[in-house]
Amino acid sequence: MKEEIVNELQKLIPQINGYYERFGKSDVRASFLDGHFQIIRTYYCSYYHLESDDILLKYREIYPDKEINHDTIDMSIQGHKNLLNSFLILNSWSNFELGITLMANSILDERKRVGLLSIDYARIMKIFSKILIRIDLSETIRNKLSKFNKFHLSHVPMTNKYGNLLKLISNYPDGRSKKLDRKFLEFYGRLRNCVHSNYIYYGRNSFEYRFEDVLFRFTNGELLSQDPIEEDTIFNMSSQLKDIFTIFAENIDYPHEIHDPSHEIGKSNNSENLQKS
Repeated sequence: MKEEIVNELQKLIPQINGYYERFGKSDVRASFLDGHFQIIRTYYCSYYHLESDDILLKYREIYPDKEINHDTIDMSIQGHKNLLNSFLILNSWSNFELGITLMANSILDERKRVGLLSIDYARIMKIFSKILIRIDLSETIRNKLSKFNKFHLSHVPMTNKYGNLLKLISNYPDGRSKKLDRKFLEFYGRLRNCVHSNYIYYGRNSFEYRFEDVLFRFTNGELLSQDPIEEDTIFNMSSQLKDIFTIFAENIDYPHEIHDPSHEIGKSNNSENLQKS
């Protein structure tokens, strides 16, 4: 996996610079790639630091009365790697979620945006319309129910946001399937939610998904069940997530800037300098 990650990072550098030139440095289509680069770089440096002798020195500082070598901390090292995989899942999805939210907020027309923000309100009003036939709801009740309208697209489920954006791509890239990519996004979103609950799945319906040769099983109230994963499984997932985002960025025609406020906090000052050197 080591060589695979290095190659990916090296390929990302000119791709990021190309996106900067095409979209602008504060555009989320470019800053997504920059953020992805930083997440993978952090993962790579941390993951392989665990195989260095320096990790032994740190363990000996923590446990001065114990004999520490690579064999005695083997299980602990695997625990570190598991946490780094969780880091990769969470941060790659958060980066993707921000990008999709900002794209949807800029690209979708007002009618679609309002429709997304009012999904819960519309569902409640539909229920009331069936129960209270011919009875008009008072203005007070309507005002109270209007609180179910969302304030911003960041509060709208991701499936609705990327689902609407997918509809805007009429010519999906050759060799890829819009349906399969959507299934992958649904899986990755559920996986990310499981990380938040110590890998316990809380969902109305059971769900299975196979990524490469690994079958993941989601059952309500139970720990996520999966086949043994390869060392590069989670990294490959994050790469596929990045590839899907670039499909959105490159195949939805939107000539205006999609401003990313998080870029203003110096998301990539250090990496940008390195990329130019």
